[in-house]
Amino acid sequence: MMSAILMLLSIVGILLTIMMGSMLDEARNQGGAEQLSWRESLEQENEYLQMTIDTEGGEVGHFERQLAINEHRLENDMEPATGNSVWTYIDENLGLTNLITLFVVIIAGGMIASEFTWGTIKLLMIRPISRSKILVAKYLSVLVFMVIFMAILFITSFVTGAIAFGFDQTPSLLYLGGNVHEVHPMLYLMLKLGLNGLGIVMFATIAFMISSVFRNNSLAIGISLFLLFTGTQITTLVGMKFEAAKFSPFANIHFQTFLEGMPVVSGVTFWFSVVMFLVYFVLLHVVSFVTFVKRDIAA
Repeated sequence: MMSAILMLLSIVGILLTIMMGSMLDEARNQGGAEQLSWRESLEQENEYLQMTIDTEGGEVGHFERQLAINEHRLENDMEPATGNSVWTYIDENLGLTNLITLFVVIIAGGMIASEFTWGTIKLLMIRPISRSKILVAKYLSVLVFMVIFMAILFITSFVTGAIAFGFDQTPSLLYLGGNVHEVHPMLYLMLKLGLNGLGIVMFATIAFMISSVFRNNSLAIGISLFLLFTGTQITTLVGMKFEAAKFSPFANIHFQTFLEGMPVVSGVTFWFSVVMFLVYFVLLHVVSFVTFVKRDIAA
């Protein structure tokens, strides 16, 4: 059912994209003002971005990124793509990774706790298999679900977008280390999907740890969903006042935000998030293994 829902939303999104495109075209045609050329539009935008960078003086990574990309387009005569293509459609559908996160968290949250709720944990314990192997197998099964969901999303969006809009050979612009790189749209989207996947892995690991600690299925899933829906928002609000918020796990799992130059908490860098991600990843698994291996199974 989860796979069917994901496929359906990936396909139905094509109708919304076509409708929105038609509405934008009508708005442009009805506008009486003379339309600026793409060069004039970028030049005006660059003036605003440069003024913002000069006046803000704080976190301006997003503005610097956009300014560098605009200047690259002007220097290399690269007009921004205005129409829809298979690549733009896939990019829009990457927002459905939030739904994948929800599905994976539900699965991971009940992976261990459900065994205690249903009483089937005893059937696992009598097998000639160590508890650590059982835990590893269950965690890997969660990751398999995640990979399947992401593959369904990407493949369905690719096929639907290719049929509806066709292909566009315009390269995507990637801003890294202060330089703008031209990459194939497929590689850019795969990078973006992979970075989204890291966030899903961490949410799944948090839910899996909660599932191994709490024996109640409903409680484990409920706590996991609560953290999914509120963890990032609370971290963002706390980060506005306290710098210590950057050490929160929810501030270091949204790696795709670094492509836009907009981290969840100000001052967080990519490599800082990588280190914190690994620290929390190991810590959560240690808690899961110690709790599951050492606890008394008798109910």
